[in-house]
Amino acid sequence: MKPKLICGVALALLTFTQSVWAGRPLASDDASTAEAGTCQLESWLERTDSDRALVFAPACGIAKGVELGLDYTRTHPQDRLRALGGVAVKWVPETWRTDTPVGALNFGLKFNAAFERPADAGWRGAETGVLALATLTPSAAWTVHANLGAARERSSGMTATRLNLAVVWMPREDVLLFAETQTNNRPAVFGGTVNTVGGRWWLIKDRLGLDLTAGRETGAGTGTVMTLGFGWYGLDF
Repeated sequence: MKPKLICGVALALLTFTQSVWAGRPLASDDASTAEAGTCQLESWLERTDSDRALVFAPACGIAKGVELGLDYTRTHPQDRLRALGGVAVKWVPETWRTDTPVGALNFGLKFNAAFERPADAGWRGAETGVLALATLTPSAAWTVHANLGAARERSSGMTATRLNLAVVWMPREDVLLFAETQTNNRPAVFGGTVNTVGGRWWLIKDRLGLDLTAGRETGAGTGTVMTLGFGWYGLDF
């Protein structure tokens, strides 16, 4: 696996993809959490012309407005990197919600840590990060997400500012379409700007959905990254 693609996969997991806990199919995070006492499972296959990765990302609402998420990524080929993993906590207090002239506005915070397993070594820390989250809902059909935060890469010791922006459109109740961009101020370490479009088809509204995305990292030379996955929500525990 090419070093730059490794960076790209890790970036997608940290800024979620997916972040993972943004709620597939977006990688930009939303200012909401799973309901307390419920879990969700998101999984997808990510591939380019020469590489692929399989991601499993469960998350649970452990208290009102608090979500704990995990992820595990199996990469192929495994000549440089065997797997990636991560843990994240998202906090979205109800008191931070406000109504504005252009719609409801929610705020939250997310703290995360990512790990990697190189082909020639065991698990080790890769990155840590924090994001401020904002979600604006102008109408039932439109939603806008914005994330701003920082991430520190372990091996280089460098810290980057990250910005994610996403616009979601629901032309009908069982279809979701989106466009997003993820960028940072240290592309040599954290990868270039990633632009993605995609959609979801709800088989069972807000419970079970299938999704497809296509993204490209500027200057990476790795071609289009395609993902195909599903999300299963509202699982009681």
